[in-house]
Amino acid sequence: MKNSNKWVLAAVLLLLGSLTAFNMSLRAEYRTGNYKDPLHNFAALNFKNFTSVSVPAATALSVKIVRGPFGVRVNKDVAAEVRVAQRGGQLVVTASFTGQRQYRGQREMLIISCPRLDSLTTDAVYQLDGKPQTDKNGTMGRVAVEDFVQDSLVLRQHRTSRVALAGNTLRYLRAEVGSGPGGAALDLNGSNHIAAADLDVRRHGELAISNLVIPSLRYHFADSAQATLAGTAVSQLVR
Repeated sequence: MKNSNKWVLAAVLLLLGSLTAFNMSLRAEYRTGNYKDPLHNFAALNFKNFTSVSVPAATALSVKIVRGPFGVRVNKDVAAEVRVAQRGGQLVVTASFTGQRQYRGQREMLIISCPRLDSLTTDAVYQLDGKPQTDKNGTMGRVAVEDFVQDSLVLRQHRTSRVALAGNTLRYLRAEVGSGPGGAALDLNGSNHIAAADLDVRRHGELAISNLVIPSLRYHFADSAQATLAGTAVSQLVR
């Protein structure tokens, strides 16, 4: 057999072996049933009795806050980078990275559940090699607030932090979007039911409302602020 044919045969055998090993690993993972549990790679932390959340590292992590029994779960892939502490009734989420901050996509790195959320404060700061950093680009993380049914919620968004509300029923929402340098962003979609809101969009802040009508709406926009309206929300700011 020619040497060239031997090399081709070896390459084919190597490819077949790699495919077989990959297929076996997929079967083994399938048998564990982990794919059915979205929290299988999360570790539970022992925190409870908090009614407000502060996420200074909101641009470095994707965080979800949902209505439910008290619970804090961190993705094991970032357990060494995420710091969670409790100060009285407030949960505080910070981040500290070594070497280089990695982009981990839009999947949640931290899931927080609580029966009631009175206030949420977000910022765009984190630690890198022990030194404080300020994020000027808020696209690598956000905080999602979902499924709360309550009288009121207060949002305070600093710098470039981003917050999205979905599936919430609120009698009153007060939001300060964009205090400090940069452009914070607030997204309100049509799955929310909000009876009244007071929205203060500061500096370069951004407000996006899609298919949501708020019967009693007060708002203030700074000269450099932006608003994006879609569907039934268009009538909100032009009446």
